[in-house]
Amino acid sequence: MKPMTHRVFSLLVMGALFIGACSTPTPVEPTPDAAAIATAAVQTAEARFTQQALVELATRIAALPTSTVTPQPQDLLPTPTSSVGANPSYDYTPGCVYATYVADVTIPDGMLILPGAVFTKTWRIKNSGSCKWDANFGMVQVGGDKMSEQIWFPLTRVVYPGQEVDVSVTLTAPTANGKYTSQWRLALPGGGSAGVGQNDVNLTVSIEVSNKPKDAFAVTNVVYGPIVRDPQKGCDARGARYTFSATISVNGPGELIYQWDREPFDGVFEGGKLKFNGAESKQVFFTWTMTRDHPQNWERWVALRVTYEGADIQYDRIRFVYTCD
Repeated sequence: MKPMTHRVFSLLVMGALFIGACSTPTPVEPTPDAAAIATAAVQTAEARFTQQALVELATRIAALPTSTVTPQPQDLLPTPTSSVGANPSYDYTPGCVYATYVADVTIPDGMLILPGAVFTKTWRIKNSGSCKWDANFGMVQVGGDKMSEQIWFPLTRVVYPGQEVDVSVTLTAPTANGKYTSQWRLALPGGGSAGVGQNDVNLTVSIEVSNKPKDAFAVTNVVYGPIVRDPQKGCDARGARYTFSATISVNGPGELIYQWDREPFDGVFEGGKLKFNGAESKQVFFTWTMTRDHPQNWERWVALRVTYEGADIQYDRIRFVYTCD
């Protein structure tokens, strides 16, 4: 080899060594560990499955229907805590209350009652106004003889305009013989009261206390209830039913027999026996089922007959006509 050639070759070798010393060495990848790779794969899969499950759960929850709770009306009213005027802040329109008298259901005026006897006076009145009555309304004593420590009796159900309701007060007859009277009105929310009718008349309890012997037992009043027809309409008389009711009031303990007289009479006795423990009232019923031979447009009547010692009384006849309507 010639001297020039050796020199060139030496320079090339030295340059290569210099460049190699100045260059950054390339890192050497370590040999992968099989266990680490498997662990990483499992963690990745778990994360993906967890995320997918959460997405699916959120989608199902969003798809569920919204539940709506509808409050149910209460048939029975809670007993107010106040003695008169259950709720002074009760909101109702003044002037919307108007009551009309329908009937004395029990204890007619002048009824004989034994000394110290407990009795219940019931009136039937109608809500002829424009607002409903609830437990904030009641019966309040406004005058007369005091026959109870309780002077305010709340209504026990809601009464809407146009409806009738029986309102009652429970009283105790004085122990001394004589005539006694007390005055009652419909108590309004927050105070005040209303009578019945256009003249704003009080409802009255009027009794005569007497310690007459037991043989003075007598029926003092009979009040018929409304006729109930089932079905309400129909031209075919077969199977149609008319139900009648009556409330019988007496002045003291005793027994009586009652029966339902009617025309046309089918030969079947309808009635029974009642026992009274004091001055009280009891209700009786009779259902008359029509047959094929009961044609339309014929007038019929039903009447309650009461029999007890020294008395046999047929009360007013209830007249009605069977029609398609």
